[in-house]
Amino acid sequence: MVRRKLFGRDKKEADGEPSEEVPEEKEIAEPTWELPKEEAVKEIVPEIPKVEPAKTYEVPETKVTEVKVADRGSTIPYHKSLPDRFKYMFGDSGIAGSMENTDEFLLAFMAMGDRFKVEKKAMGSVQIEPGTAYDEDVFIRVSNDAVNDLLSCVTFKDFSDTYMRYYRNAEPGKFIKIELRSDISSLNKRGFARVPLLKLLIGAAR
Repeated sequence: MVRRKLFGRDKKEADGEPSEEVPEEKEIAEPTWELPKEEAVKEIVPEIPKVEPAKTYEVPETKVTEVKVADRGSTIPYHKSLPDRFKYMFGDSGIAGSMENTDEFLLAFMAMGDRFKVEKKAMGSVQIEPGTAYDEDVFIRVSNDAVNDLLSCVTFKDFSDTYMRYYRNAEPGKFIKIELRSDISSLNKRGFARVPLLKLLIGAAR
């Protein structure tokens, strides 16, 4: 059936027929989103732990200690002869120092009526042997009293002081006499100046 409206009314209303009621359209409420409460946010977003600043440590100052070539306080064991004492000293790194850096040399000694020599060849070790030396760099004579006092020294410092005392204050029967057969500049070039024991034996120690 076709219905027509007359002056804004349905034809059925004009004919006295009841008109069909058109249900009113209800407005659909839009959903609202509520922000979660602070407690809920804490549950959703985990707390970021606080990062403590890294600890700093001060580096302690290191003291540089000078290493002495010869330990003048080194204890020397007992020896019955001067050649035996020299063998010990030249073999002790604390007393002899950097002996490997020296060039060849030859020292001749006269002590207690006997002759012996201290020799080092190029790139070799120090050898101490009895006998007469030829073409030596230094000739050293040690009196009997001086030998006895040198053998009674228990430290290298005592030995050095006693050796230099007999050399500087020579007396009849109490002396150490040193004759340089090579000039001192030549000996220093061969490494004598770097070895306290050699400086002592040629009388150049302070």
